[in-house]
Amino acid sequence: MFGVNNSDIRELERDLKTFASRAYPYATRKTINDAAFQAQRIARTDVRNDMVLRNRFTVQSIQVDQARTLAVSRQAATVGSIADYMEDQEFGATKTKTGKEGVAIATSYSAGQGQNAEPRTRLPRKPNKLANIQLRNKRRQGSSRKQRNLIAIKQAAEGGHKFVFLDLGRRKGIFRVTGGKRNPKIRMVHDLTRQSVVIPKNPWLKPAFDEAARMVPAFYADALRFQARRNGLFR
Repeated sequence: MFGVNNSDIRELERDLKTFASRAYPYATRKTINDAAFQAQRIARTDVRNDMVLRNRFTVQSIQVDQARTLAVSRQAATVGSIADYMEDQEFGATKTKTGKEGVAIATSYSAGQGQNAEPRTRLPRKPNKLANIQLRNKRRQGSSRKQRNLIAIKQAAEGGHKFVFLDLGRRKGIFRVTGGKRNPKIRMVHDLTRQSVVIPKNPWLKPAFDEAARMVPAFYADALRFQARRNGLFR
């Protein structure tokens, strides 16, 4: 024979109902969000270590849209980057020309790192950004490519124009004209040689997700214990 205390049973029922209706959704939501923020931390660390970064924005662009609802079936958190080019890094991509000339690739000179610095680790300086460059569409005379290029450089220098498009044969692109009228020099700021550019896969999100996923059971156990203590199930 054993005795049953009805008040204890009712108290236990209340505790269990509270845990099921209120505490459990908090535990699942915290688990999901903990995993998402862990994936964010791992991804940001991997990007710092494995990629050539040209600005701080790339790391900061990796953000979390956390779960907020207590409806368990609708709880979800999203980890990703608000920078479009990070999708190209994750899955790979092929960039093709959109105009008459090839794909514009900024050079190290455009970023103020010298003519032959590779890889480029900075963004182009503001005057050298493609959107800020205006070219003169003047018809060029000359029987050969070399003559046409020399005439274009001379006209740019005499007219005080900083940029000119040149086709050098193997390479073509937008060049900055320096040195004045008497002895003008050119430095390439955007290479337009290639008709397409292949961006290889360099996954940064999936490895972070996989590593964070392995930690979900531990996050879940901690969240359940916290809610159990909070609701008096563990004395």
